[in-house]
Amino acid sequence: MKKILPFAIVVLAIAAVAFYMSGKNTGTTSRVDQTDFAVKDTSQIGKIFIADAKGRTITLTRENGFWMADNTYRARPDAIRVLLITFKNVYVQRPVPKAGREQVNRVMSGSAKKVEIYDLDGEWLKTWYVGHGTMDKKGTYMLLETPQYGKAEAPYVMDKKGFLGMLDTRFFTDLDEWRSVRLLEYEDMDLNEIHVSYPTDEAASFSIKYGGGNDIQLFAKGSDRPFPVFDTSLVKDYMLNFKLASFENFKTGLTPAQQDSVMMNTPYQIIRIVDDNRERLIKLWSKAPPPGQFEMDGSTPSTVDRERIYAVAEDGELALAQRLVWDPFRAPLQAFIRDDLP
Repeated sequence: MKKILPFAIVVLAIAAVAFYMSGKNTGTTSRVDQTDFAVKDTSQIGKIFIADAKGRTITLTRENGFWMADNTYRARPDAIRVLLITFKNVYVQRPVPKAGREQVNRVMSGSAKKVEIYDLDGEWLKTWYVGHGTMDKKGTYMLLETPQYGKAEAPYVMDKKGFLGMLDTRFFTDLDEWRSVRLLEYEDMDLNEIHVSYPTDEAASFSIKYGGGNDIQLFAKGSDRPFPVFDTSLVKDYMLNFKLASFENFKTGLTPAQQDSVMMNTPYQIIRIVDDNRERLIKLWSKAPPPGQFEMDGSTPSTVDRERIYAVAEDGELALAQRLVWDPFRAPLQAFIRDDLP
């Protein structure tokens, strides 16, 4: 019994040393204090600060149920959603081997993006240093910093559950890219009036007044007498366009003078929407075709861009918009009036 006791003590001591060493950063094991990248409850994230190696920054803050970019514009919901999903589902794919750690650190020191994550009270939760992708493009080098443990000594190759690729492109700093391009969002059809004007074809212009359900009235422009008979199903289908519509982006590729020139021209369509809280005005212009674009026959040169238009909303800034989204708004009054209806 006396011999067994010292032996047991030795075994326990060896086990303790092994446990301690398993927590050391040897390049083949992972310490929790250096790998706890994920944020389990992203609903508690209130601010995200991103800085790139060129000194450009963006600050994203949660305000009253939506996100703002640099306290100036609403942030794109899709881009915010991508970040939050990444914060929640990121995981360590593998440690960086000790032999390659110095080179990875050297590259990251000159190119990594700094991503600071704060809670709803403004308390710093953790910081990610997001580096470059691995050679096989199936992982991203990242380094962790936390209030409790400070900055980690070694980077890790990170990935996201359900995704195989590089994560660094998700963390961009261009304000124009972060600006929300979502313009119309009437998913519950909580709007009151729609006024559609075609400046070069007034006879095609019309207004819709909506009281909910089947309470729909259709008017010719300038008239206060609704049509007694019209195709309500077609009007309802038209109104579905207003559930969700966006511009493409604010990068028109035009100089300020060229943008002013576009907006001085007569738009081909003006849409005004009235709801309980606000009135929105949207103007749409045709865009010159890019070089080498042809009509559907493949031989006739296009006279206008077949894919994009120019658009402006109530903020007055010119944007690009996709015809695929906005051409359905181009219906004339005559589309809703049918001679065969009783």
